[in-house]
Amino acid sequence: MPAFTSLATFQTVLDGLPTIDAVAEQGASARNSQLTKPPGALGRLETLAIWYAGWRGMARPWLTRPQVLIFAGNHGITAQSVSAFPAEVTEQMVLNFQAGGAAVNQLSAAFGAQLDVYPLSLDRPTADFTKGPAMTETDCVAALQLGWDAVDAEADLLVTGEMGIG
Repeated sequence: MPAFTSLATFQTVLDGLPTIDAVAEQGASARNSQLTKPPGALGRLETLAIWYAGWRGMARPWLTRPQVLIFAGNHGITAQSVSAFPAEVTEQMVLNFQAGGAAVNQLSAAFGAQLDVYPLSLDRPTADFTKGPAMTETDCVAALQLGWDAVDAEADLLVTGEMGIG
């Protein structure tokens, strides 16, 4: 696992990620055009499926280990009453996720996805971005590291989400 010490080291790791396999992408596109449906009937899902095939390096990829990651945090701008809900709702939602009571729990279960929820310092919101940067670079790098480390290396699809008032 890489250790991020700055945004530059994070960018270096991103730059080293695999590129799209054009042959797999072309194979997925050819298969898509053979399916019984009008071209484009599935909208962006078609483009996404073709991209995913290229990313995985196989024209017909199978999902066997999907992972859903939810990161929860509070935003400093909530102090300005910009939301209909108070910041405490974030913690309540995290507890609901952990108890299996949210829609994302049902969707994850329906697709056999591992669901992991990460509450991020709920008692320490980010700064109010209308008054300055929401995070320092150090805080941002720490959050990126936590996110990177949360990914299951065996996952073949990663779905990310966030929960936070503000």
